[in-house]
Amino acid sequence: MRLESRIIAMSTPPVALAILLAGCSSPPPAPSAEQPASTAPPPRVQAWMDRLTVKHAYDPKTGFIVARETVALPPIVRDAPPLDAAIAHAGSGRTVIAFATADRCAPCQQYKRDAISDPAVVARLSEARFLPTHVEVDRSPALADAYLGARSIPMTYALRDGKVVAELAGQRSAAELSAWLDALPR
Repeated sequence: MRLESRIIAMSTPPVALAILLAGCSSPPPAPSAEQPASTAPPPRVQAWMDRLTVKHAYDPKTGFIVARETVALPPIVRDAPPLDAAIAHAGSGRTVIAFATADRCAPCQQYKRDAISDPAVVARLSEARFLPTHVEVDRSPALADAYLGARSIPMTYALRDGKVVAELAGQRSAAELSAWLDALPR
């Protein structure tokens, strides 16, 4: 875990951090033979679902919180070049901020609605030192694998010269995302 993620991780309650870091990328353990699969989410997942305002449902087969709506990204991210082009365009003078999400992921949609679209975050992303971009990992798995090394979602990456220099795991608040952006080296 990189320093910036550790700072936020240390200030997050353990149960909330486990849910944050799980996002949509790690399914729950399979039920044992004595314990059949339930259609109801486990309590920690239900607690997470209760906080979501995007339309969603629980998929008991995968353990994912599935989105039932897709939230639009703010124009600064939506209209940005794809990750590979952003890296080429940024050169060594700018930090590429890559938001990795998936349309199927409810926490990703909530992250897009709340933190990524927050006016203070959009203002920070507009700073000359940043070049924001978005990777929809289900549509661009090769880009995610090549540049980010994973398809975990939701995730936020900072890249310099095409290399990941910082990561922010999970759905975060606008304040957490802003603090992470502020902590990135200039």
